[in-house]
Amino acid sequence: MPIAANQVLRVTYEAFSKFSNSLIRCRTFEEVATCFKINLKYLFNYHFFRVSFYRNQQCIHLMVAGQETSVQVQAAADYFYVEKVLLARKMPIYWSEPETFGLPEKFDLPDSEEPKLWGWLFSNNTDQRTTVSLLSGKSRSFTQKEVVILKMVAEALETKLVEICLFQELQAAFHVIQNQNTTINSIMEQQQETIQLRTQEIAQKNEKLLEISVLNAHQVREPLSRILGLIAIVDFCEAEQLKSEIMPMLKTSSNDLDVALQEVINKATIDLITLKA
Repeated sequence: MPIAANQVLRVTYEAFSKFSNSLIRCRTFEEVATCFKINLKYLFNYHFFRVSFYRNQQCIHLMVAGQETSVQVQAAADYFYVEKVLLARKMPIYWSEPETFGLPEKFDLPDSEEPKLWGWLFSNNTDQRTTVSLLSGKSRSFTQKEVVILKMVAEALETKLVEICLFQELQAAFHVIQNQNTTINSIMEQQQETIQLRTQEIAQKNEKLLEISVLNAHQVREPLSRILGLIAIVDFCEAEQLKSEIMPMLKTSSNDLDVALQEVINKATIDLITLKA
């Protein structure tokens, strides 16, 4: 290989190395576009260079034209005609008749420029596909010898775009998990509050029931015990004694029992209504 050719090859690969190192440090699509604007012109000539990358219902259009660089991230792909042909034919394109290009008017070149349109499809499946198109001319000539470098650039770019997409997908998943955790924590807090309220209600009910039980044990049991005691000695009393002593005491104890029962019933009714039991 001639010395001049060797020097060109060495310079090209040095430029590619610089481009690769710059691309590695990119973290966003905008940084990738800036990397291409700075480095691509040192690798090969073009009037415009465009990559359309599609992955998981997201399309990134990256284009470098002179000093202008643009990057579009959208759900619906906005393909040029050449890209649609690439996706349909699944094979490289080389056109030298401008009337067949189908490009936007701003990319029209005069006939004296002898415009040529190149296109490649690097992957084409349901989840991911990449097209690369390049417009060259007499003043900015692109040759077949430079296709190898272009493919290296396209592969490095595709890898970086996949990396950024994956990072964004992970971020989105992380935010979803965070939101779900927040929702779960909120539900748990509400449940804890509900459990605490229910526990307090049960404690109050148990306290009231205990009061009713104590009231029943003391105020009802005492006159009931007197009545039972009087009944137990009835068989041993004379008729006169039964009438004059036992019956008045039975009447008094019965009235006391009735008062105690009324008090227990009233308290139980009021407390249970209050507690919604």
